[in-house]
Amino acid sequence: MARSPEKEASMNEPTDHLKLQLSASQNACRLLQEHVFGLESRLQKINAQIEQSKAEAKMNAKALAKCKEEKSEMVGYCKRLASLCNDLERECAAYESDLQRYMESLEENRMENEELYAISLQEHQSEVEKLKAEIEAMKKDRQRLRTNITQAEQEVIKLSRGNKFLQERHDHLMAIIKNCQQEKSTKPESEQFVGRPN
Repeated sequence: MARSPEKEASMNEPTDHLKLQLSASQNACRLLQEHVFGLESRLQKINAQIEQSKAEAKMNAKALAKCKEEKSEMVGYCKRLASLCNDLERECAAYESDLQRYMESLEENRMENEELYAISLQEHQSEVEKLKAEIEAMKKDRQRLRTNITQAEQEVIKLSRGNKFLQERHDHLMAIIKNCQQEKSTKPESEQFVGRPN
């Protein structure tokens, strides 16, 4: 006895509905998998950035250690410069004192030793000016070294802040992924693959 078209259509309706549910579940599963892949890709990029930042931080730490070592050397050099400046200033004062005494002596004998007085005065003044110029140059070098040290320390501080920001982003993304995985594991299997109703 042949079935009527109405009965066949009625029997096929549950099957069609299950097929639609299966297709929707498969689509939902595919979208979820793509989302997971996307998160994993982002995580890999973040990890690569963190590794690069760690490498840069390691290099910066070496640079900072070298900077500190150079700073220590520069401090010692500055101290030596300061000591040398003090010695030169005392020497200049001694020269000026000697020059003053010599000028007084020449003044007393100016009429007799006028030519000798002029030559000696010129030589001593040239030497004093030369020593003063050397002292000023050393003071400028010391100030320039201090400025370079300050700039290097500020650059290291900026790099450290950048590394901290990247680490915070990494921790935030890891927390998001962990929450997604926990939600997926806590849902019943039937809920994970059920699509939206038609």
